[in-house]
Amino acid sequence: MSRTSSAAAEPTGMANHPSGGVDTAGPVPAHGQGPGLTTAAALGLAVVIGVAWGAATSGLQTVLSGPFSGLANAVGPWVVTAFAVGALCRRPGVAAAAGVLVCFGEVGGYYAVSALRDFGVNPSMVAFWAITGVVGGPLFGLAGWFWRHARSIRWTGASAALMGGVFLTEGAVGYGYYLHHAGNAVLFCVIGALLVAALAARAPAARSAGAPGRALGAAMTWLLVVLPLGAAGQVVLRAVA
Repeated sequence: MSRTSSAAAEPTGMANHPSGGVDTAGPVPAHGQGPGLTTAAALGLAVVIGVAWGAATSGLQTVLSGPFSGLANAVGPWVVTAFAVGALCRRPGVAAAAGVLVCFGEVGGYYAVSALRDFGVNPSMVAFWAITGVVGGPLFGLAGWFWRHARSIRWTGASAALMGGVFLTEGAVGYGYYLHHAGNAVLFCVIGALLVAALAARAPAARSAGAPGRALGAAMTWLLVVLPLGAAGQVVLRAVA
């Protein structure tokens, strides 16, 4: 979630290519648009996936056991859907809106099913998670869009670090430091590390440049920014929720 200024002195639309050459296309597609779903399809899919996954997590909380139980009671598995839908969008603005709709759908689906299962629903918690969706939804929707469409390895590395960093900080700080759930902590950290590596190496920008190692290096550098911010977010989350 930061950048560098090495391209500032170069002509407009030119940036240092990660392999040492020059990326004449710039960091993102012309006009900020790439392949993907139409606006209506993307927003509709966001609502469907959000409601479905939110409803599923309510049920999975009574099914999953051991270290896997945390997957139905954590932030990471919710925002990964916003990232995925954002990657399917054509335009960054649509990706941001889709991220919000995914998060709203998850909140609605989760609490609707919880109410049907006769679990108490606290309106203040519904409002709290809806507000976090307004913040996290656009962030992860855009991260997904940049992961797929950005032509700069630095940008796709940031997206990979952000997505994996959520699981890393939730595992280390949330489940490890606060809850002392070693199994959940290890599982989330493993998932986070795998996400960083896989998303960095498989990003379209990395594959087109033939530089998965450089992409992973960029993601690791971005973790120096993402992890402290994620840890701070966990502290705030535990204090409020």
